[in-house]
Amino acid sequence: MVVKQWGGAAIAAGLLLATPVAAEAARLSVDGKVQLEDTAEPLGQTRVTVTFHGHELGIHEYTTSRTVRTSTDAAGAFAAQAKINSGRYYWTHATILVSATDRTKSHEFQSPCVGSDATGWVCSKDLWVSPIATELEVPLQAWLMQLEQA
Repeated sequence: MVVKQWGGAAIAAGLLLATPVAAEAARLSVDGKVQLEDTAEPLGQTRVTVTFHGHELGIHEYTTSRTVRTSTDAAGAFAAQAKINSGRYYWTHATILVSATDRTKSHEFQSPCVGSDATGWVCSKDLWVSPIATELEVPLQAWLMQLEQA
């Protein structure tokens, strides 16, 4: 009889430990603005991919990431948010990829994350992207100068 009671108690404790504990969700967020470098003109309707990078608390070798995709509005502003389980990870930075458009090449930026699970992890960045014309003008001008000298 004692064996059955002990066995039942062991099974009940095992089921209790196997039940996941509901954790409050913390937030990762990044906001910013995408503008052309030479004119400060906003780059609207552009796809932005944000990858948040972090590691498990106490174990720096175990890294993790969360990816969120969004687009800029007409004023070039964007915001991306992800919900995470609180208390498990320390978020270090975000990689922000601005997709190529007909006026710019794709650009990648880094932004440090600050905060905590209680306040939320926040990354912010105003991004200045080079127009394609600017990237091509310098080599073209150098080539034309070489032709004139020859």
